[in-house]
Amino acid sequence: MITTFDIDSLNKFCENFYTAIGIRISVFDNEFNLITEYPKNAPEYCTLIRRSTAGAQGCRNCDIKAFKEAKRRRGLYIYTCHAGLTEAVTPIKFNDSILGYVILAHMLPKENLDSSLEAALKKALHYGLSEIEALSALKKISTKSLEKINASAQILDAIASYLHISNWIRWNDEDLAVRISQYIESNLDKNLTSDTLCKVFFISRTKLHSIAINNYDLSISKYILSKRISKAKQLLEQNIAVEKVAELTGFANASYFGKVFKKETTFSPNKYKKLFISNL
Repeated sequence: MITTFDIDSLNKFCENFYTAIGIRISVFDNEFNLITEYPKNAPEYCTLIRRSTAGAQGCRNCDIKAFKEAKRRRGLYIYTCHAGLTEAVTPIKFNDSILGYVILAHMLPKENLDSSLEAALKKALHYGLSEIEALSALKKISTKSLEKINASAQILDAIASYLHISNWIRWNDEDLAVRISQYIESNLDKNLTSDTLCKVFFISRTKLHSIAINNYDLSISKYILSKRISKAKQLLEQNIAVEKVAELTGFANASYFGKVFKKETTFSPNKYKKLFISNL
């Protein structure tokens, strides 16, 4: 997990939000794992849906799809879930980075309630619920006007940033630095750039620069280069051809690789290889 959470503060926040707004709220990290929610127990309808493997998997898949859409929009997304309930999700953002997500869940709109219940009932029957138990559970779902749902979602979008400002959700820089380093080492043969890393880890360029300086004592570009040179040395010591080493360490060609390698080590790749072999 590359974000850390003040669980006690988040628990209190979720409880207060539910008391004020009357809508179930859940907080997830940026890898789509549940951190906390209130109320703690899911509504009877959702519990019945998740009774089947297909229903439980449907809930998980629906949440992930919603997270990804909110990430793509970089903001609020209101939708109907796989079980026919109205939900809203928004990313918890800091600058261009996404630290997690907040969901308002398990609602039915008061407008056209009968048609919404009918649509949800069809989905419930698909997951193996009987008509009687499904209707009984659906009637216990909170109903809100579309105006209140939209207003609550807008409030949610505004307070998502507050969760970071209050320091209740923050980057775990040390863990993130390790994961960035591991990603770089696994992709040295590819076109590694700051933009690539920012997209992979959902962080801003400013955040990436801060992590690199604080954890590697180098800018990210120099850190990537240091990893490439280190890997190149290992490959040359295995007597691998210079052209192949250049390819495996992400250089455009052997000529450019040779220039960079000599600048960083004072030796040409072939000279380094010969020196290493002669010292064995």
